[in-house]
Amino acid sequence: MTSLNHSYIRLYQRISAIEFSILRIGEYPIPSIIDIVNSIRLAKGNVFAEWKNSDTAKLFEDHGYKIKRSVEGISSEKVVFLWQFYND
Repeated sequence: MTSLNHSYIRLYQRISAIEFSILRIGEYPIPSIIDIVNSIRLAKGNVFAEWKNSDTAKLFEDHGYKIKRSVEGISSEKVVFLWQFYND
């Protein structure tokens, strides 16, 4: 199995686990979703190249917005993701 195939299989497994979690508890596991998006964004080489070149990927680019401090364990990345999630 190639590294590329392994990456896609692992992503599929992680997304499936999140879907089952949502069905089981009825809530979105935001930290897990953020982790998946970051693993796609930061994958090396051509892994997830189609997503990286999509309009969706542009939503996660660094636009220079920074939150100077973390509030009760919520990082600036989570705040930006949640803001985008709830404003779509």
